[in-house]
Amino acid sequence: MSRWTTVPFWSIAHRRDRTSHASAELLSVYREWGVVKRASRNDNFNRASEDLSDYKLVRKGDLVLNKMKTWQGSLGVSPYEGIVSPAYFVCELSTRVHGRFLHHLLRSRRYIAHYEAGSKGIRTNQWDLPYDVLRQIPVLLPPMDEQRRIAGFLDDRVSRIDRIIAARREQTDLVSESRSRASYDVIRGATVTGGRKESQLDWLGEIPTTWGVLSVGSQFTIELGKMLDDKRQTGAHSLPYLRNTNVQWDKIDIEDLKEMDIPETEYSRYTVKPGDLMICEGGQPGRAAIWEGDVAPLGFQKALHRARSRGRSTPDWLLECLRVAADLNIFAGPSGQTTIAHLTNEQLRSQRFPFPERNVQVRLLGELEERREAMTSTIDGIAKSINLLIEYKSSLINAAVTGELDVSTAGSNIPG
Repeated sequence: MSRWTTVPFWSIAHRRDRTSHASAELLSVYREWGVVKRASRNDNFNRASEDLSDYKLVRKGDLVLNKMKTWQGSLGVSPYEGIVSPAYFVCELSTRVHGRFLHHLLRSRRYIAHYEAGSKGIRTNQWDLPYDVLRQIPVLLPPMDEQRRIAGFLDDRVSRIDRIIAARREQTDLVSESRSRASYDVIRGATVTGGRKESQLDWLGEIPTTWGVLSVGSQFTIELGKMLDDKRQTGAHSLPYLRNTNVQWDKIDIEDLKEMDIPETEYSRYTVKPGDLMICEGGQPGRAAIWEGDVAPLGFQKALHRARSRGRSTPDWLLECLRVAADLNIFAGPSGQTTIAHLTNEQLRSQRFPFPERNVQVRLLGELEERREAMTSTIDGIAKSINLLIEYKSSLINAAVTGELDVSTAGSNIPG
């Protein structure tokens, strides 16, 4: 490393604000990959402005930084020409640096720590990195021939690691699909022997002849939670209560419970008991979990339904029916939206699902749990291997761009 030097960022990167290129292709910046074509990703939910005249032109080889998320690694040297949000920094690079080397260097752990230290908090996950701070960051530069060697080494290794990670994520998706299919097979009695009949539900198909297709309201009492009126909160009857955000699939989070007034005369209507199924009315309509906690009394807000068994059917069975309904999008509205805005009390009570006898529900749910445990174990194992690969990639990049690793003698094995 005797020939390596340290220079300020401003000496090798020059900010450019080229606008009025509205017809150019939209680009995005991702933490995992750097600069990508916006159209290549279907997970970018940020809407572009209707007027793109203020968007900044990016040329191939320019450095692009999302100044609000640079501290998370959302930056990179662009392999494409296009335009990005006016809120981004676009920098033209000096001929003193190799673009791909700088791409890896500035996305390494050492530099992300610089951005985090220099950013100023605005709101959750939004930290603004002032350009005056960025331009003073010290940049470690080896000679150009060494930059090329390091860039070539990392381009090869990182792409190989990313391909392995992508393959592992595809495996996760396949197992998750199998897990969803397992729930679907259970509620239609796919493994039940004997005759079958049409369920008269378009999304379900045939079910065992002995099963009934019944309304939710015939099997459960359904109550919508209490409306919160801030103006009427006195604190005289204050109780902790569940909100929509507290209820996730299979889990009720009580780490952040709010309080509202619920008089004791309303406990039977607006509080929960162990075994109650809590169902989201909005957000993701139908998302549900069973309350098995020991907080009592505990209320629930209007954004949630409480389903309490009438005795014949189990809340676990209804939970699986709702899970399948959400997976198959059967709550879609006439406009074809992915979900309806709200699952009203009447809609929930009138919704029809297959309901076998209680002992059959219990038996099939037990079989499902065994299958799900095996699938969950597989998914957890894949997730651990992905995390190891991500950590290895980060360590590899950091070691190579700082000279800790001699890339000319490095081995080619990739763990995991």
